[in-house]
Amino acid sequence: MTGVGGVLFLGAAAYGAGLMMNQSDIPKGTTVLGTDIGGDSRDQAVKVLDGSVAKVGQQPVRLKVGDQSLTLDPASAGLSFDTTATVDGLTKHSYSPVDVLGSLTGDAKAVAPQVRIDRAKLKAALDDLGGKSGQSLQEGYVKFTSSGGTEVVPGAGGKALDSAASVELVEQAYRGRAAGQADAEVVLPVTDAQPKVGQDALQAAADGLGKQVTAGNVTVTAGGKQFLFGRNTAAGALTLAPDASGAVALKWDLDALASSVGTVFDRVRITKNGQQVPVTTQDVADAIAQGITKTGKERSVKIPS
Repeated sequence: MTGVGGVLFLGAAAYGAGLMMNQSDIPKGTTVLGTDIGGDSRDQAVKVLDGSVAKVGQQPVRLKVGDQSLTLDPASAGLSFDTTATVDGLTKHSYSPVDVLGSLTGDAKAVAPQVRIDRAKLKAALDDLGGKSGQSLQEGYVKFTSSGGTEVVPGAGGKALDSAASVELVEQAYRGRAAGQADAEVVLPVTDAQPKVGQDALQAAADGLGKQVTAGNVTVTAGGKQFLFGRNTAAGALTLAPDASGAVALKWDLDALASSVGTVFDRVRITKNGQQVPVTTQDVADAIAQGITKTGKERSVKIPS
């Protein structure tokens, strides 16, 4: 009985010692993608992972669309390794004798970082890449001439990225990276596609919204300054093109619009979210959009100060 009691006592003592050692924020022997954070405090572990694991998650994802190789920026596509959530998950201690006694010997425990994926943002990023990948699909649009007229530019069928399938493939590859798998080029599928809108819809937009655009100047005012939007600016900075839903809408070239606006509103400040901020080109574009559909004096729009 004495021998059995001694064994039990030693076992209990070992469990108690392991329990005390296991009370550090991160259990001994814990690694995340090869980075050792065992025994670290919570804040130390997050800082260490931010300097190593988070950077692994920020590396571009290599893609192939058709015969073109592209890269996807994870941050822009809603992909990241969540170091804080990873660490917080590790601070929930196990009281299993196996885990507690394992802390005495520093049993290695490899943990994958938690992954955050914004699928809507990922799809938008892939759609944008697909549109730039030269797959020959061209959306039609309406352009404005310097003489104040409109011209319909028809679209052309071709290939388009299969967005739904591509989102699944990229997510799978990114989760594989979190699991420690070597990165490989992700081949994205393409399908036959036609423009979102046809010639008739474009012509209807030219005859409707297009004529409203060219019906006269739109005056934008802010802080006592004003900018006149007319046919010359429209010809260089505005088209009518299908949006994500397929509706023909205003599509701005903000760089071209900024060149036309120049320094008019440089010293003007407006209030947004309780703060004084400069007038942006997008503010001017939004104001023009309000005035385009109006007539007479209502084609003068003031940006709220």
